[in-house]
Amino acid sequence: MLKDKKISSEEVEHIAELARIELTEEEKKKFSDELSDVLGYVEQLQEVNTDGIEPVSQATGMVNVLREDVAENCDEDTRKKIIESFPEEKEGYIKVKQIM
Repeated sequence: MLKDKKISSEEVEHIAELARIELTEEEKKKFSDELSDVLGYVEQLQEVNTDGIEPVSQATGMVNVLREDVAENCDEDTRKKIIESFPEEKEGYIKVKQIM
């Protein structure tokens, strides 16, 4: 059981290396204790009986409100003013940064 197992300073040091974080010896000890406590709490949560409980992705009941992406026509003067107000334009269209 994890309750009896403590995360060692060496394990904390390994995690810190993977994350490219430098830790002092004092921080290694501190995080060893804190991570052990967190894992102990997670172990407690795993003991909870969840039979018959439906999985949920969120609890607020909120839903996304989506609309179809439809181009709306506007008069030529309005279109030109909008395009002129943007920092970049390409071939009569507003140029924006790529979203990944």
